[in-house]
Amino acid sequence: MQTMKRLALRLATLGLLIAAPARAQYAPPPPAAPYPAPGQPPYAGQPGQPPYVQQPGPPPYAPQPGPQPYAPYAQQPGSQPNAPGYSPYAPQPQPQPYPPAPAYAQPQPPPLQPYPGGAVPRPTPPVNRHRSDGEMLYLYGTGIAYGVGSGVWIDALGKVTDPAFALLPPLILGAAVPIGLYVWDQYDAFDRGVPSSMATGMLLGGVEGMAVSGLQWQLTGNGGPNSWTFPTWATLTFVGATGGAIGGYAFGEWFRPDPRSLAFVASGAGWGTLAGVLFGAGVVGGDWNNGASGAAVGGFVGYNAGILATGVLSSVYVPSSQTLKYMWLGELVGTAVTMPVYAFYIGGGDPRHGLVANAVGGLAGLGIAAALTANMTDGPSTASWKPPFQLGFGPSEHGGAQLTAFGQF
Repeated sequence: MQTMKRLALRLATLGLLIAAPARAQYAPPPPAAPYPAPGQPPYAGQPGQPPYVQQPGPPPYAPQPGPQPYAPYAQQPGSQPNAPGYSPYAPQPQPQPYPPAPAYAQPQPPPLQPYPGGAVPRPTPPVNRHRSDGEMLYLYGTGIAYGVGSGVWIDALGKVTDPAFALLPPLILGAAVPIGLYVWDQYDAFDRGVPSSMATGMLLGGVEGMAVSGLQWQLTGNGGPNSWTFPTWATLTFVGATGGAIGGYAFGEWFRPDPRSLAFVASGAGWGTLAGVLFGAGVVGGDWNNGASGAAVGGFVGYNAGILATGVLSSVYVPSSQTLKYMWLGELVGTAVTMPVYAFYIGGGDPRHGLVANAVGGLAGLGIAAALTANMTDGPSTASWKPPFQLGFGPSEHGGAQLTAFGQF
């Protein structure tokens, strides 16, 4: 047993001797020296290695000097003591605001020049292109007269003598013409001035035809063998009225005249006729036949002269409704003022010559009224004349048509 222990010990010793050179050949490097603590000497290191030299660090932070307080204000000798709450610190200058931006010069409009005489013209109101009710009433009334006259013309051409049949054409056409105008206006409304132009042309043309017939009748011996017959008179009247209606419609559609201009022309025909009849009868004088002939000639001439004169004036001047009213009033007043002239014929002379004074007086009153009221204007409610009564057409509940009239009579 002891022999075995000694054998094992020897084998172990032999193994150690064999493994020792190998451990020496592959021995690990010595561990690194620890970092020396502050205040300790540096680690010397292993033999053959340079000693560890501690690197110099950044210098310690030097404290900066803090802000020093301002020195107290040394009061000057002889000055007033500081007020309570006075700060010794010198006041800092306030920042100045930016200077205002230069205003750019705007172009100024030229100064308004005063109107001559100080009168400021009124603004021109917009033109109304729609016909008025007064125009249509004027056209309806003229249309009724045209229809009745056309029926009479048909009876004259047909030589109808039976009263029952003779009344049919005037009644039928007297109602058909205004009804036709009403339907026309409903489906294609008339523009402003067209109804007045049609009615004025119809009226002036028909009167022209009657004037020609009456003048021919008077100058041919009041129904002598050379006088025209009634069918001829009726034809002249129908042709004149129809041509006037067609011409008035074309004139109205082309020029769109102001209704007051047409009233001015129609009034001119009336003024010319009145003055012509009086002047013609007064100039001729003598017996009745001579006076009637002079009145017929003077009335015919005055009628056409009045239309021509007012037609030319209406191209440059449109009177207001107020001016037309006062012109008619001036015509009547001027004629009436000259009536005392007949007192001078009591002792003798032909009193028919006094008609000349009446004619001249009427024209003088007309001219004075026109001059005094030439600048009158119509207000908003009287821009278009409205008649004192109204006419209306419509179907009847019992069949047919009915004519209604309302207003002041």
